[in-house]
Amino acid sequence: MALDTFQLAKGAAATYEQQKVKAIFRPLAEATLNAVDNSEDDVVLDVACGTGIVGRVFRERIAPKAVITGVDLHEGMIETARTVTSDHADAFRWHTGDVTDMPFADGSFTVAMCQQGLQFFPDEDAALKKMRRVLQPGGRVIVTLWAEPPRFFAAMADAIARHVSAEDATRSLAPFTYAGMTTLPERLRSCGFAEVRLCDLTVDRVIHDPTANIPLEIIGNPVGPAVTAHGGKVMASIVSEVLAGCSDLLHGPDLISPQTARCFTAVAV
Repeated sequence: MALDTFQLAKGAAATYEQQKVKAIFRPLAEATLNAVDNSEDDVVLDVACGTGIVGRVFRERIAPKAVITGVDLHEGMIETARTVTSDHADAFRWHTGDVTDMPFADGSFTVAMCQQGLQFFPDEDAALKKMRRVLQPGGRVIVTLWAEPPRFFAAMADAIARHVSAEDATRSLAPFTYAGMTTLPERLRSCGFAEVRLCDLTVDRVIHDPTANIPLEIIGNPVGPAVTAHGGKVMASIVSEVLAGCSDLLHGPDLISPQTARCFTAVAV
């Protein structure tokens, strides 16, 4: 993930892995890999890897011959990635660093995947050009971006606006309001890619025991510190209002909110 206003607070990586990876980022990684071609001969780079769920799912499904590499600016994410893959440490390389300054040779990879990261890069075109640099000719870039705010997060933002601030409400929706969606195909071409294709992937965000886990969703969001600073009563009010606004999404003990991602693929030329 990029160093910007959506950067997670230090120490949030464990909560991110516990809550967000299980709730949505693993399902999205699985849906993405179902939608694209994969091979055991792929040499994979996971860009803005977080705790490494894309690379981990790739290994589980494909078992590539080459080591899977992940890079993320957030040191806590990389530390957590190393911890959760410690049983298969020889299958992964995890690097703390910026996508625009990756320490990899030209043409090192056949696949570069970026799940929900591009929208946070301060210079997206520079990032795309660096991904092209480390790809072999004919290699593929795979980028997913949330297409729109899902119901659950819209309800959460409304409650945060009432109880915390309008600014924090807007920040909480940052992953879902990417302004460059329509221009991305042309920018991919200008950064050294061709054969640009896109498709939509809809996955369910499943929040088990939402009364207990919606606070974790909030804490794992960069606005978490601002919300928790207002105390437990405010957190409880936000949770109550989200549950009321999403009552039709409650299914037994779970809250299930569909989220749609747009998946872009392109070939390095």
